[in-house]
Amino acid sequence: MNIRHSRLVLAATAIIAAAALFTSCGPGIDPAADPDVIELTPGLIIDHSVTIRRGLYPIPGDSLGAIRIVGDSIIVDFNGAVLDGATAGQAPDEFSGIGILVEKSAAVTIRNAVVKGYKVAVMGIDVPDIHITESDFSYNWRQRLKSTIERESNDDWMSYHNNESDEWLRFGAAVYLRRADRARVEHVRVTGGENGLMLTDVNNGTFINNTITFNSAIGIGLYRSSGNIISHNRLDFNVRGHSPGVYHRGQDSAALLLYEQSSGNTIAFNSATHSGDGLFLWAGQSTMDTGEGGCNDNLIYHNDFSFAPTNGIEVTFSRNQIIQNRIEGCWHGIWGGYSFDTIIEGNTFTDNEEHIAVEHGQRLTVAFNSFTGGDVGLKFWERASQPADWGYSKVREVASTGHMFAQNSFTGVGQPFDVTNTSDVERESNWIDDPSGPAIPASYTPSVPVPVALPGAIDISLPPQIKTGRDYMLIDEWGPYDFRSPVLWPRSKRSDLVQTFEILGPSGEWSIKSAEGVKSFSRASGSHLATGGPDLIEVTRAPGSTVNMVIEMEFTGDVITDRFGGHIPAGEPFTTRYEHFYLPIDWDVQFFVWDDETDPQEAYPAFRRLINGQPVLTESTTDLAYQWYRAPAPGLPENRFATIAEGTFQIPEGDYEIDLTSDDGVRLWLDGKLIHDDWTYHAPRQEIISVRLGGSHLIRAEHFEIDGYSTLMVAIRPVPTRQP
Repeated sequence: MNIRHSRLVLAATAIIAAAALFTSCGPGIDPAADPDVIELTPGLIIDHSVTIRRGLYPIPGDSLGAIRIVGDSIIVDFNGAVLDGATAGQAPDEFSGIGILVEKSAAVTIRNAVVKGYKVAVMGIDVPDIHITESDFSYNWRQRLKSTIERESNDDWMSYHNNESDEWLRFGAAVYLRRADRARVEHVRVTGGENGLMLTDVNNGTFINNTITFNSAIGIGLYRSSGNIISHNRLDFNVRGHSPGVYHRGQDSAALLLYEQSSGNTIAFNSATHSGDGLFLWAGQSTMDTGEGGCNDNLIYHNDFSFAPTNGIEVTFSRNQIIQNRIEGCWHGIWGGYSFDTIIEGNTFTDNEEHIAVEHGQRLTVAFNSFTGGDVGLKFWERASQPADWGYSKVREVASTGHMFAQNSFTGVGQPFDVTNTSDVERESNWIDDPSGPAIPASYTPSVPVPVALPGAIDISLPPQIKTGRDYMLIDEWGPYDFRSPVLWPRSKRSDLVQTFEILGPSGEWSIKSAEGVKSFSRASGSHLATGGPDLIEVTRAPGSTVNMVIEMEFTGDVITDRFGGHIPAGEPFTTRYEHFYLPIDWDVQFFVWDDETDPQEAYPAFRRLINGQPVLTESTTDLAYQWYRAPAPGLPENRFATIAEGTFQIPEGDYEIDLTSDDGVRLWLDGKLIHDDWTYHAPRQEIISVRLGGSHLIRAEHFEIDGYSTLMVAIRPVPTRQP
């Protein structure tokens, strides 16, 4: 995309606004004009109600906050003022500091604020009754993702399992509140970031009418937070770890996250689609250790959790009520491992691979639900054993038992019931491909009290220019694509000679401006309609064993907002850029099995003799991108195996990076020279090795696996230009 253009537009706007502001008003407060209208300055402490003079305030953040608010019953009206912590050309993963910090203050109101370019836009600690409204906290910190269209990177997995000491802050946030009982956040917008609204020790709060969409991790997250109302929010496209037709992992992203003793919350009337999980609920480590507590008695009512690459709803080790939700196009509609006394009723499930999957659950009621399409309707089972390090299974019942399945309808479901190793199951009046059986009976009413929709709530439906379904969860290094800027997106294998691309974005006219590494286009110009069907072109790659394909497409049409918040007016030309380096490496791969006598660390000479002998398995590939969760292949064990890969390739002279990911030990040679040595037991680890290449080369990787997950991935690419 044309980052330089959008940055110049933003910079020019900022300079004009700042010049007008500071020339006409001068720095600081102007008492003669209005003692309650002030300008922002670095480190400013606001201790009484004020209005901020509208303008752009480029103020770097630090751990104390660019701006601090201290005091009770203070109203700070930012009046549309923009607080920006970024420097020119700074990438989102380089943002730092806090924009607005509120501490030890009660009943503070923040309204009409725009805060961007920080690690955390707004942080409130010990702030009961805080009220944040009518504000925009978009385009703050987000990490640069390492997963690509072809391969997932384990480095992109999130972990929210512990926030006892504010560990969540390493992932940034638009709004981070801790100990903020009765907080109220409404009409807040967050996009182009990583985490939206993150709550810890926040009880009896109200979070309504917010738009938190197109972020790369979490929409709203709760930790030790109970009794809250989360309602009428747009929480769509909070996702990572998905590539259509390649992998669908989610990497612990979610529209809604409830962890660690977050109970009694009402989650109703939200759109939480196209996210890693729609809702991800986990009892917490304290429950796993002691068997006590959980995230219990949450009412999950009348939400849309469709098109999650993993689970529409994940609820584990807890007791909850899941009533009248829509769940379509997910891997699992509901994953309910170790749930107990949970009610699932009145929901509409459509085309999920497995509609409801529950291992080791107790006394679930599944009633009055409609199931259409998909492979499995209800899958309930238990395993033969429990993990030895779980305290939970030592003190709690974990058998799969005591379930009621009643008044459900199944239409076109491959296997309506898949119930194994489960006792005491009652089935009553379920319809299977029976046209006389209603989807959900008209007489059905929820078995628990449910809320009514709030008057005047925002419309949570997706606008028509947002294309839906898992095929349109398109994720690049900065997170999910948001359809507000033109893009060429690959729709076929990038190793193919003839490749298909889809043109996406606002309506307008496009033309190919320049191309490198391309032989021909099926079309070189055309019109694009944002709300139309797939707009496809075919591109034939130039011949050659190594090709750097670079395509620049010029677009003129509707208003554009680029991936970093840059605004391009309607009718102004905008250039988007697609680039992919194609380098097939002819790998010959051998697999071996080692034992105590040939241990690669403790008996290396014997290990050398092993790998110089006869392999258990051999194969060839042009893409060394192994990720093993179990045994790599029949005849090989899950643990204690070795991988030896040798490859040859031709490449133009230049500076390159070798991208190496391993778990466990690895050594890498280039043309017979050892260039990387990490012969250790370790979790997945990525290394970037800078090299000068040109002509023919030989590369060799030696790898061993001890236990658990294992990976060996090697790729070569030109040294990238570090820019957003």
